[in-house]
Amino acid sequence: MNRFLHRDIAAAAGLLALGGYALWEAQSMSVFGAIFPQLAGAGMVLGAILLALRALIWSPALPTNTGTVLRPLLMLAALAAWAILLPVTGFVATSVVGAGVCMIIAQQHAVPFRTLALQGAGLTALVLLVALLFGRLLNVPLP
Repeated sequence: MNRFLHRDIAAAAGLLALGGYALWEAQSMSVFGAIFPQLAGAGMVLGAILLALRALIWSPALPTNTGTVLRPLLMLAALAAWAILLPVTGFVATSVVGAGVCMIIAQQHAVPFRTLALQGAGLTALVLLVALLFGRLLNVPLP
C-alpha cells in the first residue's frame, strides 16, 4: 500500500485541523479561559503528528473487518444517551453510569468480578477527579 494513502493520514489531517482551530480560537480567550483549549489543541496537534509519522514510517497493516456492527451502534447509543441525560441527572451520575455501560459494551471476553469491580472503581475515581478538577480548580460549572 502507498504510504501516503494510508487511512491514518486522513485521521491525522482531521486532528491537525481541529487542534489548529482550537489553538487559533484560544488566542482570543482570557489567560485562564484558554488553558483547556490550548491543552486539548496541543494534544490533538501532537497526536496528529505522531499518527502521521506512524503511518508514514511504520505503515501498519490494516485489519480486515470481521465483526458485526452491533457493538459500535450500542456505543453510539450510550454516548447519545449520556449527552441527553447530562443536563438532567448531572455530570457525576451520568458519567459514572455512562462509563460503566461503555465498559460493559467494550468487554469482548468474560472478565472476573474482581477485575470489573476494580475497573468500576477506577472509572468512578476518574469521573470524580475530572469533576473536582473542572468544578474547583478551573471554575468550569458542570451540570
